[in-house]
Amino acid sequence: MGPTPSGQSVPSPNQYAGKNPWIAAFLNLFFGLGYVYLGYAKVMRVNAAAFVALMIVLYFVAGVVTDGLASLVIAALLSADGYQKGAGLGGYISAERPAPSAQSRA
Repeated sequence: MGPTPSGQSVPSPNQYAGKNPWIAAFLNLFFGLGYVYLGYAKVMRVNAAAFVALMIVLYFVAGVVTDGLASLVIAALLSADGYQKGAGLGGYISAERPAPSAQSRA
């Protein structure tokens, strides 16, 4: 993306250096760890670390109740979303990156 009216350049969604979408997809198979890899601070309005902890509980509880089927579906959905976010396509699960600090803008 180009500069804003104030003259500052806005990064494009896939401009976050060194993040491979396939690695994000693979890590998201394991409780949503791809969001941490991609540098998201919040996932579904929850701290990323707390989201991973909630996913661990959900995987096991849903897995026991559905003989593993729900865990497989959740892993597939998170993996697809991780790939989309890593490729700069946005994805379908809300996630927020941390606000840039004053030092990184200078």
